[in-house]
Amino acid sequence: MADSAEPILDEGAAPVSNHGTVTVLIEIHAKDGREREARDSLLHAIQTSEKPGLVSSTEYEDLDDPGAFHAIQVWENADAFHAHMEDAARSGMDEAIQVLRERPKTAVLRAIG
Repeated sequence: MADSAEPILDEGAAPVSNHGTVTVLIEIHAKDGREREARDSLLHAIQTSEKPGLVSSTEYEDLDDPGAFHAIQVWENADAFHAHMEDAARSGMDEAIQVLRERPKTAVLRAIG
């Protein structure tokens, strides 16, 4: 247990992410029968388009929910991610999401400890 005189959290400290970086969680759900297309579209979109500010991306499939896929991305900052999303919207993201039950869910996170 930490001594109460010691600071518990160093302001600005982010051991998981570097200063300024953000982690983005992306969740998509395929329409029934379109699971393979949704998976392939997710991988294709991440691996083939230029994403200034993207540090890393790892994609996952949900073992308990067939057709659910997730990506965990680290971005240099939130502005870089938002600029990417604006560009994606202008570049035909609506076509890519036709195989999904709903629009992708995203959460932009910053490490707190």
